Amino acid sequence: MKIRTTVFVIGVIFLTGRPSRAQEGGAEADPPPGTETVTERLAHPYSIDLLPDDPEPAPEAGEQSGEPSTTAPAPAAPGPPWGRKTVTGDLFDNLLSTKDSGITFGGRVTQFGVGIAGGINRPVPAPLGMGDVFRYTGRGEYDLLFDLEKLGGLPHGRLLVRAEHWYGEYGNISLRAGTFAPPVFAALLPPRPNDPGVPYITDFLLTQPLSPSWVLYVGKKDVLGTLDQDIFAGGDGTDQFMNQSFVANPVFLLGMPYSSFWAGFVSPRRWGGFGAYVVDPRDHTADFMQFGNLFNQGVIIGGEVKRKTRFFGLSGQHHVGAIWKHNEQSDLRYSFGLPGGSNDHPAARTPVKWDSYSLYYGFDQYLVRFTDNPDRGFGMFGRAALSDGNPNPVRYFLSAGVGGFSALGKSRGDTFGLGWFLVGASNEFGPTPRTIFGPRNGSGVEVYYNVQATPWLNITPDVQWLRPGAGNLTTDNAFVYGLRLNLTF
Repeated sequence: MKIRTTVFVIGVIFLTGRPSRAQEGGAEADPPPGTETVTERLAHPYSIDLLPDDPEPAPEAGEQSGEPSTTAPAPAAPGPPWGRKTVTGDLFDNLLSTKDSGITFGGRVTQFGVGIAGGINRPVPAPLGMGDVFRYTGRGEYDLLFDLEKLGGLPHGRLLVRAEHWYGEYGNISLRAGTFAPPVFAALLPPRPNDPGVPYITDFLLTQPLSPSWVLYVGKKDVLGTLDQDIFAGGDGTDQFMNQSFVANPVFLLGMPYSSFWAGFVSPRRWGGFGAYVVDPRDHTADFMQFGNLFNQGVIIGGEVKRKTRFFGLSGQHHVGAIWKHNEQSDLRYSFGLPGGSNDHPAARTPVKWDSYSLYYGFDQYLVRFTDNPDRGFGMFGRAALSDGNPNPVRYFLSAGVGGFSALGKSRGDTFGLGWFLVGASNEFGPTPRTIFGPRNGSGVEVYYNVQATPWLNITPDVQWLRPGAGNLTTDNAFVYGLRLNLTF
């Protein structure tokens, strides 16, 4: 029933898959009699939210596609509640028959109990805070998927409506770490620090395949899981890594609106694919469908190309992409603070720069496969990115690691990840932020182990070592530790 199972992998670039936000993976080889099929939880890059079928033609007999299967597992026989894939089982379908009528509901609630040893070690103005604390944050995400073909629309058309909210302490310990990349990224989403518990419509996205090789999309959507995604690192921070450095590339994310209006296309091919998009640079998280001010603050244009690989006889991919932003952004040489993720107009007295660019590259490659299903195994990933360094506050970025399904919990579907990152700060900050914050290169290591306690409940211990980027406010080393808990509806 979970909405993620409706997503298909199109094997192309752009709207890259979100680990667990986007979809479940393919089914494992037939489970032993009497057992339930575990929930697949790796990301599938190069997928568009909530499309019905993979438009890429099936490979010829004997030909391997080189991409993880997205065939949904056969429905499991009714079993005990602990065997269901969602907390509610088939409650919504049985009571409301929503799936047959073309409407599907899905949701996820994530809890964070995280502490930090070190971090910011002197008083600072809000919203920043001191380190050496332990905090709790929760967030919810609720999706409605409308099958427009069943509702009288065009074939294979889909409409996604997504609401998100947070509660507890906004950001958890992220605003106490003094880092460019928040260590508990999902606790900052949606980015409305003064509105605990208020749900915001972050996605209202229409997706329409025109043919197996051309898919169009238009509407309001959030940026996560969209760009520079790998199978083993990506998504929104609720399922794999928690640190933003492994979720969304900090080189371009600081200048992207969280939820805005997008329009674009993807073109899946056997060898990989390509696509392009335009984005309104104004953040529309707090409004619903206000079209009167679209693109009056500029435009963001980008694209990505992907190439599938079969090294070691196992699937992998390489991708390259670029983003150009034409909107008002503070000139770092005259800025009075460290840029955040806001796309509001810079202060009137601050000179601005209108154009910026980001280039990025990423890859993932399976190294070990446990079964005939190519999803069931683990591998390595890596990213590299470069920007102009002004107005982008991050000049370059590198990350690498390993992740995937764990050999220790194959029957449950446990996953793990170990990653390293380096965030290269721009050298064009003005004297005020240099004096107050002391921007410097930041780095870190994160390791997590995701226990699939039930198909609808997973528990994730997570540990991070960080070298914060605000050198004048923080300790040289900070340690993040805690638990994340997910329930899927």
